[in-house]
Amino acid sequence: MRPYGLFGKLTAVPGERDTLLAILLEAAEAMKQESTCAMYRVNVSLDDDSILVYEVWESVDAHQQSLSLETTKTLIERARSVLAKVERLAVFEPRGGH
Repeated sequence: MRPYGLFGKLTAVPGERDTLLAILLEAAEAMKQESTCAMYRVNVSLDDDSILVYEVWESVDAHQQSLSLETTKTLIERARSVLAKVERLAVFEPRGGH
């Protein structure tokens, strides 16, 4: 299996960035329990009002399986009402580094 990474940009509807940030930070906490998730970093952009999420998974399948978790489904449902835009900036294969 090859590791799998995603880098996404999420933009909240005006005035709801803090709400979206709280939901994504909750998702990051939940992913600590998933042994197949090597990294789930939530970052606030300094360029605009977006939130950037950097994820690294054991494999593509591990990421897909995470989307079927009850916790993930619940958090996605909560985020829908405050999300204006979701962009996948990159899909990548992690190779190393610190």
